[in-house]
Amino acid sequence: MISGRQALGSIDETLDRAQAEINDVEEQIRHANEALVAGQKARLDELRALAAERLARLDDLPAATARLDDIEQQAKRLLQQRGQALAELQEQIDTAVQAQQQIEAERRHQAIQLDAAVNAVDEAESRLQAVLDADDAYRVAREAAEAAERLAMHAQEKADRSAAELSEKGETYRGDPLFMYLWERQYGLPAYRAHGLFRWLDGKVARLIGYADARANFARLNDIPVRLQEHADHLAARADEAFDALRVLDDEARAADGIPALEARVADEQQRLDAIDERIQAHEAEHQALLATRAEFAVGEDQYTRNAIDYLATEFGREDVADLHRVALATPYPEDDVIVSRMRRLEDDLDGQRTTLADLRGLLEKHRTRLRELEDLRLQFKRNRYDRVGSVFTNDSMLPVLLGQFLAGMLDSKMLWKVLQEHQRYQPRRSNPDFGSGGFGRGTVWRGGLGDIGDVIGGLGRGGFGGRRGGGGGGGFRTGGGF
Repeated sequence: MISGRQALGSIDETLDRAQAEINDVEEQIRHANEALVAGQKARLDELRALAAERLARLDDLPAATARLDDIEQQAKRLLQQRGQALAELQEQIDTAVQAQQQIEAERRHQAIQLDAAVNAVDEAESRLQAVLDADDAYRVAREAAEAAERLAMHAQEKADRSAAELSEKGETYRGDPLFMYLWERQYGLPAYRAHGLFRWLDGKVARLIGYADARANFARLNDIPVRLQEHADHLAARADEAFDALRVLDDEARAADGIPALEARVADEQQRLDAIDERIQAHEAEHQALLATRAEFAVGEDQYTRNAIDYLATEFGREDVADLHRVALATPYPEDDVIVSRMRRLEDDLDGQRTTLADLRGLLEKHRTRLRELEDLRLQFKRNRYDRVGSVFTNDSMLPVLLGQFLAGMLDSKMLWKVLQEHQRYQPRRSNPDFGSGGFGRGTVWRGGLGDIGDVIGGLGRGGFGGRRGGGGGGGFRTGGGF
């Protein structure tokens, strides 16, 4: 079993691993891009070497060679601009990371403050419950409420059974068309209206089927559930009065002991934590925007790389450079064969590097998608207050395995969240949410500092008298979802 805070820490560590994987792929892409640029430069060098070999045979090659030098220098200038822009971007990322780490440290401190406030409420309620449990007047009121609730529950059970019997036993009467004919005409009652032959025929039918006794039995069968439900409603109203009286005693005792003030502190600390979470979310959005820009540099989609690629593509398409390239490939001179062979190998290498870049870009997008999904899960985890005091996960070895499977692409985020919900529980508090007026399945004032979560725990209960209202029941304090 691990705490919700530890589970959140595991998610944070997995986020770091996911970002590290992205950084690794971006580094591979950077090297691949550098190799591509180096290949382009080597291509220029080979063209320059070929120009030197052919200088004596082609009058226009000096101009082409000079053009190659211009191409190289301009490409270098564009890449220098790219390097400067990337360095400035990295400084912004480092600053954002430092700010994010500072806010996360603030959150950890604030979470401790919130836990302390929650525990203060829980301890105060536990002490007060012990005092009330020893108070004779309170015990009398509680026992009266419990007795009234038991009577109301028993009366409702009898009314429900009687209604079920009416449905079952009444089927025999409702299935007899002669009986129902006389029943619907109210035969034998003052409201019955018939004359002459019809009255005589109705009487013959009534004597034939023994209607008089059957009508009396069916009337009693219909009347009993009504009377039992009226009695149950009456006892339920008395139970409500007894519960309200006990609830007043609970509220008065809590107010006298200063518990509402302690709960107000919990609410204040929670608001501060929520405000920090909003800041974290805003900073994370800024951080991710910077990382997305850096990723553009990594995959060569930044404006500087695009400008360089467009420039090189334009220059290699120029007539003078293109002519030089064609001359190189078609040269009949044996001394040029070595250079031509190297140029062909360079072309093959450049094609392979482009394929590698495409594969790495696809892998990078998969890693980015998983990172976004994990960030959404982390936000959902905190919104559901799963990192609050008392929140635990029943299998301490389960979460690292699941997170590892998620990173490996073997588990999607929806299934991961579903498993987290299934294993999340709230540990019992010192105070009892079912104490006093909390044991009737109608909500509880004894929330142990957990706010609405306390109502969930109280509704799940430790026994109590929640059956008539649909609450109560035993078992661990599981919620499974949002509140």
